[in-house]
Amino acid sequence: MAVALTTAAGTARGGGGNTPLSDMTAPAIVASPEQSAVAADRKYLLERVDDAAVVQLYADGFAALPLDQKLLIWHLYEAALAGRDIYYDQRYAHNLAMRDVLEEIITHPAGVDPQTLEEIRRYTKLFWINTGPYNNLTARKFVLKCSPDAFAAAVKAAQAAGAKVPLKQGETLGAMLSRMKPLFFDATVDPIVTNKTPGQGKDILSASANNLYVDVTMKDLEGFKEQYPLNSRLMKRDGKLVEEVYRVGGRYDKEIRRIIEHLEAAAPYATAPMAKALNALARFYRTGETADRVAYDIAWVQDKNSPVDTINGFIEVYMDPRGMKGSWEALVYYVNPQKTAGIRKLAADAQWFEDRMPWADQYKKQGVRGITANAIDVVVESGDSGPITPVGINLPNDQEIREKYGSKSGAASSRPRRHPDRGRPHAEPADDRPVADVELESDRRA
Repeated sequence: MAVALTTAAGTARGGGGNTPLSDMTAPAIVASPEQSAVAADRKYLLERVDDAAVVQLYADGFAALPLDQKLLIWHLYEAALAGRDIYYDQRYAHNLAMRDVLEEIITHPAGVDPQTLEEIRRYTKLFWINTGPYNNLTARKFVLKCSPDAFAAAVKAAQAAGAKVPLKQGETLGAMLSRMKPLFFDATVDPIVTNKTPGQGKDILSASANNLYVDVTMKDLEGFKEQYPLNSRLMKRDGKLVEEVYRVGGRYDKEIRRIIEHLEAAAPYATAPMAKALNALARFYRTGETADRVAYDIAWVQDKNSPVDTINGFIEVYMDPRGMKGSWEALVYYVNPQKTAGIRKLAADAQWFEDRMPWADQYKKQGVRGITANAIDVVVESGDSGPITPVGINLPNDQEIREKYGSKSGAASSRPRRHPDRGRPHAEPADDRPVADVELESDRRA
């Protein structure tokens, strides 16, 4: 079962400075009776939609953060929301139009047959959870279970109730419904989002439904050197290969400008190392140049002690059958001092645990030191990171940077149980516990 997550933060109040972790005084780790009562009353499982469980998260400790950290988090949160449609478009070229049709129906339900409306709502929830009509785990297409005629009647009823249906220029409603019918109802049309094994004689790019390549095959790429392998869409135009670069003035210009606006607004509230990273990320979004992406990755991984952090950009390459193009994603999270104090207490007593291990004394190590880790609370996950949450992070992906500057790694410390063969959460029927926090460990290098 996939687990989709939604988060909640406290109200913005309080004041103070954005204090680096190295200067923080850890509070007591015992929860107050009031906190325990609140936790006991919390609702985590919101609903189940087919094989997906929608789980509510709580951003514990947000209300107690100083004002500058709240403002920083708010701008980073807005930057994370600003790029969501980038990933929708990357995942499937028809995603945004399909979503518009679905949302217009469910927000203008007057006159729609109740049974049809219920099915459209079920499908729309799965569409939101999976960022389109492809299952997050299997990568295969799922379709509406009502009839095409019933769906067409629902669209017409919604339009009569004031819905703005996304028609192309000069297109009639009937023509739009005919054009989009196979997108909603035919599982054999664009059947799989990423197909690395399409079969003998078939092309992995042509067989994949994602929007990272347009009219391009692997044969077309023979001898072609990409200038922007991570952050571009590759298409054929007038018989020539063209890189549509993800940057200001390029592809996703509107979304990227909005991201930059909030990154730069966030920088004054950040620690100096984090502000350096945010400004470097804004520069990369403007230029799209690999050198600027490298500068950002280095600045980000060198920021070890900021109490708030974010991931925002074209990161993982799993959706690309070639393993080159980065999918857009964003996360925002902050250190929870109370939970971190518990981790540090365990780390300080690492030798005590080693001394009591159930093996012979001759095999027990001396001078054992615990890991340096922080418990972080996630505020938002979007794009390739949400609403179906990754179990953890290990970035940056650039191996040369990792070797020279180290990396940051995170693993969920309170999450639904995982299927051993999958990297995404797998909730068993009796287990509705949420991914509530993450332990973040820094690999410190020169």
